[in-house]
Amino acid sequence: MSKILFEINYSIYPGKREEYLKIIQELKTLIRENFIKDYYVYENANHPNNFFELFVCNSEEEYENFEDNQSDTIKELITKLFTEFAIQNKISYSTKKEI
Repeated sequence: MSKILFEINYSIYPGKREEYLKIIQELKTLIRENFIKDYYVYENANHPNNFFELFVCNSEEEYENFEDNQSDTIKELITKLFTEFAIQNKISYSTKKEI
């Protein structure tokens, strides 16, 4: 089985940082408890308010399960993060498959 890495990168509005941090903590808890244990959020050390989410899925099935079965709460939090916090909705995604 090949692992899947799914990455999301974005910057947030500085004035919304505290609210963002609360929401991302809630999202981390929900994702780790229900779907992907290896889910991390990093902040770029050289660019404050630039964040990188990393999902490490142990299989393609685990990745697809997350994509297909998110709760309404998770969907709402993700939508809020990207519509209210991400600067100009500039979000980059990358999916990588282990060889």
